[in-house]
Amino acid sequence: MFHATSAFRFSLAVSLLLVTAPSAPAHAAAQKGAETRLLERAVKLLPEPPAVPVRMIDPDLAADPDALRKLDAFLVRESNGKIRQVIYLNRRAAIVENALAGKEVDVAIVAAVIRHELEHLRGGGEREARVAERVLFQRLIFVGKVPVAEGLAYLADLEQDRQIREGRLAR
Repeated sequence: MFHATSAFRFSLAVSLLLVTAPSAPAHAAAQKGAETRLLERAVKLLPEPPAVPVRMIDPDLAADPDALRKLDAFLVRESNGKIRQVIYLNRRAAIVENALAGKEVDVAIVAAVIRHELEHLRGGGEREARVAERVLFQRLIFVGKVPVAEGLAYLADLEQDRQIREGRLAR
């Protein structure tokens, strides 16, 4: 499981097609798209709803699609140096595609990635964001939202990814 989230720090020409998860009346639920339903399910797994929008983006519609294809999620730094208060998820990322297929563990992974990005928006570095992601996922295992075996496998992948990034393991 590799997701380069905080390393992506450049301004985008934001002529992007975005899919948002706006709040809507219950009768509109049947008309919601799969991406919106996924975002709603993932956000429900967070300890508190994000105070910022979470949007999906199709990398093929971005100014630099190759850069986005390598990411699961990212933040955008504006030309004035400030971080835009929006979390972007790559619609074509494996974590999103898997979650759209319906497995609860994959929805929980999307929630953990959102939590990771929220920590960056709160000023945390990569270490703090990874801890926040891991703590959320451990909690989801503990409360039974994620099957133990699948959850532990994801946590092992996160740890291996961290060690690779820190140069402790060979690829």
